Amino acid sequence: MPSDRGKRVGSCRSRPTGVSMAATGCVILLGAAWLIGGRLQVASPDRPSEEEFRRSWPSFRGPEGSGVSAYTNLPTEWDAATEKGILWKTRTPLPGSNSPIVWKNRVFLSGATKDRREVFCFDSATGRILWRRKVSSESPDAAQPIKVSNDTGFAAPTMATDGRFAYAMFANGDLTAFDFAGNEVWSRSLGVPRNHYGHASSLATYNGRVIVQYDQGKASDDRSKLLAVDGATGKTVWRVSRPVPASWSSPIVVRNGLRPLIITCSDPWVAAYAPQSGAEVWRVDCLAPAEVGPSPVFSDQKIFAANDYASLSAIRANGSGDVTETHIAWSTDVGLPDVCSPLATDQFILLLASHGTLTCIDKKEGGQPLWEEGFEADFTSSPSLVGNRVYLFSREGKAWVVEPTREKCNRIAEADLGEKCVTSPAFQNGRIYIRGKEHLFCIGKR
Repeated sequence: MPSDRGKRVGSCRSRPTGVSMAATGCVILLGAAWLIGGRLQVASPDRPSEEEFRRSWPSFRGPEGSGVSAYTNLPTEWDAATEKGILWKTRTPLPGSNSPIVWKNRVFLSGATKDRREVFCFDSATGRILWRRKVSSESPDAAQPIKVSNDTGFAAPTMATDGRFAYAMFANGDLTAFDFAGNEVWSRSLGVPRNHYGHASSLATYNGRVIVQYDQGKASDDRSKLLAVDGATGKTVWRVSRPVPASWSSPIVVRNGLRPLIITCSDPWVAAYAPQSGAEVWRVDCLAPAEVGPSPVFSDQKIFAANDYASLSAIRANGSGDVTETHIAWSTDVGLPDVCSPLATDQFILLLASHGTLTCIDKKEGGQPLWEEGFEADFTSSPSLVGNRVYLFSREGKAWVVEPTREKCNRIAEADLGEKCVTSPAFQNGRIYIRGKEHLFCIGKR
């Protein structure tokens, strides 16, 4: 059975709050401070402000998983062949299909092969690798084969940070935390998941906790679960079972008025949970029958969830219980995505199919389709919003910047990364961070 306890390694015999091992030896956590190899490390007792969190890029598709940049001074032109607009690019030490996260002057990625799992920290200004660390945990059922596809690989989940620690998840079920100096604070195994494409759900955080959507197997297996893990110790705060099969969607944490919610997507449910306790708040049956890949987005007090062979549904987020019959404001089956997550603007919902069709839906007029725009490319990267412009990165590395209107899709610019790209970008002040197949890129003006 998967363990719910952090892994004890090294020569530690007791742990007042939690014990693990870093590169320098035993770690003993003591509230907001911890001992590493006999040296006292002190963390800020205060969590980052909401403003600081929103202006960083702390998880997949940024704050609340929206794909919306807090900055508008982003470049629209670059070309890797001529190095135009490329501030730097750094080769990633191990492969991975996870997207970059950014906190102040640090960019984090993970990478893995069948036998090795690592976390990397880059200097955001120069691209220099500040540190790379091997994850110490090993799954208790390591002999069980790990199923992955070429698209997911062994390090598909995007990392998350709460400004104190950086958290990473891998295809074998390892979950780990590093401090910003590169010390492994804790590591544990959730057990090898039963997932025929490989585990790909990214992490989220809430009030010092790591949120893990761990869907696997069949709905009847009773193996899928949602967990909140204490970010400082690795201990399970709460764990709830989910009657769903394997999925590849990532959870988002949103604030619906004064009530925070964790939103998840899987076959057949869009479900909301209370982040404090894990209690289910509401659910909507709108995603069957489908293998769910896209993640939900939150805008104008509604959840927008979409998946191929199902629907795009606009769900009012103030319900309780099974609200399938009462809280779907509208739905449509036009332009449904199979991998890429929806993007919400002030006026529109944009859906990007993997075969290259961008569909614009009127967000406020009952889901009315407005137009479709075809791109001669394939996509797994989700669309992102910068001001009134949308950024699209194709699998081959070609990118488009477009401006949606009610009448049409205005193409503003085209660019080229010079290598394949299956990840989504991170946006900071004047800079775009994007992971290609071989490199981490920083795009911006000098």
